[in-house]
Amino acid sequence: MNIDILENTDEKLIDTAVKRNTWVVEQYHQLDLLQSPLLKAEEKNGLHHAFTTRHGGHTPAPYDSFNLGRNVGNGQFKEDALANREVLCRALGFNHSYLKVPGQVHSGHVVHIVDATAEPDLSGVDALATAVVGVPLLLHFADCVPVMIYERKLKLLAIAHAGWRGTAQSIVKNAVELLVDALGGDPAQMIGAVGPAIDPCCYPTGDNVVEQLLNTVSLSPEHSGGDNAARDLIAKRLVVRGEDGSVRPNLKAFNALQLLQVGVAEVDVSDACTACRPELYYSHRQSGGVTGRQGAIACLTF
Repeated sequence: MNIDILENTDEKLIDTAVKRNTWVVEQYHQLDLLQSPLLKAEEKNGLHHAFTTRHGGHTPAPYDSFNLGRNVGNGQFKEDALANREVLCRALGFNHSYLKVPGQVHSGHVVHIVDATAEPDLSGVDALATAVVGVPLLLHFADCVPVMIYERKLKLLAIAHAGWRGTAQSIVKNAVELLVDALGGDPAQMIGAVGPAIDPCCYPTGDNVVEQLLNTVSLSPEHSGGDNAARDLIAKRLVVRGEDGSVRPNLKAFNALQLLQVGVAEVDVSDACTACRPELYYSHRQSGGVTGRQGAIACLTF
């Protein structure tokens, strides 16, 4: 099934996409974690999730203190990251032996996890989807956008890593399509959470980046005065023009709008900018590229 952008998209979807909500940091077994209030309400329905911060572990500087990314630093840092993943799973009550972690290369590639014990090749993958109970999915971030999608009726889960390249390849739309095509999901039964990531205040890019992002979303001409007017409206709302003339795309809003335009019922967007809060989050831009990785982790547990 090919999911096309809904024809009745209008400015209300943009309003929803740019809306931000404050997520509260709470402590779980000495780990500082966040949860989307929208997804947290689904715990009794079989979904457990968390977005990590840089707090809670013993990783030394400059990756202090709860780095989850094994591709930073030397061998000791890698071993420490693997140990931190075990700590995270234990804190949330997940089975670490079933943990699935993709390689993440800024692609639009989504893989369907069909077995708890199998070890599929995830080296070129930036999103995972599953209907298997007890399989934790973990992805890593240091400014890129973490996106979780949950289908409430059939209890399906997907998590995506959406940097600007992944966003330009519509990775969250690809994840929804997999949930529909492979698992029979219904977008109208889906909700999404867009976690802490870099905001336009800290994210100057080039015009070519903005053009690629704008190509992933649209408004129906009847609601916006024509194709060019639709594009201009989206650019006005989702791209900030800096005082220095730089263009600064709202990656969270682009991903939220992509979800809404393929029929996802509701989206919860975090107001946290990773680059503005280096004391709480890892940030590639703020650190100059020397930083750890926080995680987005979720598991079907019903």
